[in-house]
Amino acid sequence: MRNTGALASDVRRRIEAQLADDVPWNRVLNSICTEPHPLAVEMASRAAHTNLGDVRIFRGTKRIEREVVRLLLELLGNPGGSGSLVSGGTEANLIAMLVARETARARGRLTERPEVVVSSTVHFSFTKVFHLLGLTPVVVPVDDDLRMPAKETARRIGEHTVAVVATAGSSEFGVVDAVDEIGPVVAGRGVHLHVDAATGGFIIPFARELGHDLPQFDFTVEGVDSVTIDPHKYGLANVPAGAVLFRGAEDAGRFSVDSFFVDTPVHHTLLGTRPGAAAVSVYAVLEHLGRDGFRDITRTNFEVTRYLVDSLRAAGYELFAEPQLNIVVVRLPHAARISQLLESRGWIVSTSKRFGETLRLVVTRHVTRETVDEFLPALQQACQDVTAEAAVS
Repeated sequence: MRNTGALASDVRRRIEAQLADDVPWNRVLNSICTEPHPLAVEMASRAAHTNLGDVRIFRGTKRIEREVVRLLLELLGNPGGSGSLVSGGTEANLIAMLVARETARARGRLTERPEVVVSSTVHFSFTKVFHLLGLTPVVVPVDDDLRMPAKETARRIGEHTVAVVATAGSSEFGVVDAVDEIGPVVAGRGVHLHVDAATGGFIIPFARELGHDLPQFDFTVEGVDSVTIDPHKYGLANVPAGAVLFRGAEDAGRFSVDSFFVDTPVHHTLLGTRPGAAAVSVYAVLEHLGRDGFRDITRTNFEVTRYLVDSLRAAGYELFAEPQLNIVVVRLPHAARISQLLESRGWIVSTSKRFGETLRLVVTRHVTRETVDEFLPALQQACQDVTAEAAVS
């Protein structure tokens, strides 16, 4: 830190120079996040000073948070449940597994080696979660459709199992596990069923209304105990804004930490100081767009996804899997090198470390047909250049 502060104009100039190096959204094809809704940005700025860790001061902001939780529970078919706004999917998944572990303890089912049944495509945030909580994953291979099979999931549940995790929109493929089949086989086993819908939570409800054939995944499914949902992804809210939601009205309280001070409520999240701007941002978008607005955005996203798929196939590319949501994965030799070339030319895509030669493309609100039309020639040129490199070497 300098002894004498810099002029505000100099600070602004330096920051703007750094921000100018960020990739513009219309060249980003790898992110499940997108540019937040303008109203979300405006209202988040208005609440930038607020802290949900001090509800005696920020009373109105706290009421907004509780209303957001209610709206999210209503969206997921459980208005009588409980939950909290958190920083994102990782924190939400961690809290859900904490609650699952403590529920098992309360039921006398917590053994010395607690296990969680997951699919082979479960999000990598659970690697962090299991390490922190001392949980052992029991991995179920996905089926030919890249989904977690219900029968095999049920077979893996044993005396050490405290939870099962299903995924409603895998981050690699956008695949939705058959939660409506997994829920009934888990129900009644004394095991917590958590659904990680960080990716699909703001897609699937509206896509189903539009007639897309997607499994039901929320609290209307028998056996589902908790759900992760990320408003800062397809919910168009500012980062960071996630949520962890529970079936029971008191379930969120199974993880609680008291404070030192009178009249300061217990914490049900990992973070103590929490940005109230996140709650305000989410509330603004939910209230402004409503179901109709989100349905319209979802319709457009699926139309662009179909346009991308058709354009790729017309250009001779083969898909790794038929997309269920708005993630398109292409089989592509030398995918990592092609990704590097694209990035050097201003395009951001992603390649999987686990599934070989694949290129992953994500459609969100900032990806349009025009984006696809600009991207395809860049992809074709990168493929040609890599082929030429290979021929020389």
